[in-house]
Amino acid sequence: MLNRSIKVKGSQFVDQEGRQVILHGINMVCKEGNYIGAWDEKDFRKLKEWGFNVIRLGIIWDGVEPEPGKYDDEYLSAIEKFVEYAANQGLWVFLDMHQDLYGVDYGDGAPQWATLSDGAPHVTGEVWSDAYLISPAVQRAFDHFWNNAPAEDGIGLQDHYAAAWRHVAERFADHPAVIGYDLMNEPFIGSDANQIQPLMYAKYAEEFAVAEEISDPDIEQLMQDFFDPEKRMNLLQFMSETERYTSIIDVVTEGYARFERDTLSSFFSKVTQAIREVDSETAIFLETNYFSNIGVLSGIEPAIDVHGNRDANQVYAPHGYDLVTDTNFSDAANAERVGLIFERHEQTRGRLDMPLVIGEWGAYYGSSGATEAAYVVKDMFEKLLCGDTYWSYEGSNMDEYTFFKAIRRAYPMAVAGCLQHYRHDPDSDAFTMTWEEANTSSAEGVSLAATIIYVPDLQKAENGGVALSPQGDSFHLERIEGTNAGYVVISPSTRLGESIVRSIRIGS
Repeated sequence: MLNRSIKVKGSQFVDQEGRQVILHGINMVCKEGNYIGAWDEKDFRKLKEWGFNVIRLGIIWDGVEPEPGKYDDEYLSAIEKFVEYAANQGLWVFLDMHQDLYGVDYGDGAPQWATLSDGAPHVTGEVWSDAYLISPAVQRAFDHFWNNAPAEDGIGLQDHYAAAWRHVAERFADHPAVIGYDLMNEPFIGSDANQIQPLMYAKYAEEFAVAEEISDPDIEQLMQDFFDPEKRMNLLQFMSETERYTSIIDVVTEGYARFERDTLSSFFSKVTQAIREVDSETAIFLETNYFSNIGVLSGIEPAIDVHGNRDANQVYAPHGYDLVTDTNFSDAANAERVGLIFERHEQTRGRLDMPLVIGEWGAYYGSSGATEAAYVVKDMFEKLLCGDTYWSYEGSNMDEYTFFKAIRRAYPMAVAGCLQHYRHDPDSDAFTMTWEEANTSSAEGVSLAATIIYVPDLQKAENGGVALSPQGDSFHLERIEGTNAGYVVISPSTRLGESIVRSIRIGS
């Protein structure tokens, strides 16, 4: 359905025909064994049926470079097989160099030879991700990485990482389905978090003391309670209002923004420059520091080339998770906090002037109560007109989950002109959209391209349930073989040579 070549144009993706493209998809990441998922072509056909047009496909540094300077091309061949499966279904891919808790000694990501922790102990919590804040080993490993400490061969860890990305990019540079490189999953600051994060606990205690008229709040007990999932829920109830939540999290903004400006952005530039030696066009996907996942405003800066100029093809790709994520209370996400997270990401997108793709959200793992939480996030994506990839693919029966309707939703895949508004109503299944259509440029010259909308069930459209403005303009339906899903393909307006606001409603 879609032209394979897309590129960054300001804060949008556009294809070769000049259409605005909305990316919507899912994460596929294998963190265990040989890091090669047990997926086959049937899985990718299912992804197409669900309406996805992109996959955030995980690669693991330990799989790419198991020994210093030695690359496992058999591993990359297996990854390329998945890219081919995606291409066969008309899906794009961006590769994600994934890590959790730095590396394979504590989670996944960096190989053992690249994990320098000085013998510090590894401490885990009831929630896996809490180890970022309580494990000296994880923090020390990140410290050495950000300092570009030498590996056993005398070459810096960051230099190894950049060279590994260069090797990956050299292999995939000319693959038409690969549209981007996500340079590092959820970068964590390291041991400096021990000086920054307590500011948040202290601010919480201050706010709580005022609200409850307590003269001497116990900050140490508060910090202990945060690492108990059930007690954390009680703490989060106090931060259910946006004004209070922002006052608490904003005290750490400058500390994490300084890390992003001084360390993380320089690292991203180093890796980007290595990639650009072999691939000048594929988009660079930039993530934020770990704590921007929860709404801390990011200070990330664009990657620059060796001459100090901004790289022309970059994407802002943060994650968005409420603080209940990874606990048994993921379905209790607070709508005000979630709204703030994505509004903050939109604020940063505006500063960076890049397309916005939320690289991870959700992580509901079959929760029967997550439907409302999922709809809140869906509404934000529609409001922001941004892209997204859900975390994560759990098999072809995911469509049985109660919240999946927020993921498998009608949306505009390609818009001839400028998208102004769209919404899929999960209750009525009705879809509405407004866009300003204009002449669009292609490689052959000026033309008008079709607008394409994915619809999970075409029956309502087939039964005459389409209202298109201006009246009299044409469209046709294309069904995905063997399914009820498909596409509404809207021909250009007959009013050639002028811009025109158009609208469509599918369903009642």
